[in-house]
Amino acid sequence: MGRRVARLATLVLLLALIRPAAAQTPRPAAPREWRGTGVVLAVLPPPSDLHATRPVIVIQHEAIAGLMDEAMSMPFLVASTGLFEGLKPGDRINFVLRDVPDALLVVSIERPTSRP
Repeated sequence: MGRRVARLATLVLLLALIRPAAAQTPRPAAPREWRGTGVVLAVLPPPSDLHATRPVIVIQHEAIAGLMDEAMSMPFLVASTGLFEGLKPGDRINFVLRDVPDALLVVSIERPTSRP
């Protein structure tokens, strides 16, 4: 299962890097952000098979309003390894993605609080 997730994650990252120039549109001045929820499949501090210098998180996420209409599992670059503190596969999380050049960057990770 772990090897399959790593292969899928590598493919998604490679496809994002080789998208045609014609598909790129000018970016708005203010960064765009989206909120998502999901389950952590893997936390990969650098270096990893997915990125040599940036931390990566693989999330099985629900649909992300305004960004992705379907639930799926995919890797995301992470702003800092500090966001991984206390995080492990299987944890349910809320996260914030920011649109940066050539990537969707996880800039915030929170664990939902359970209600009594």
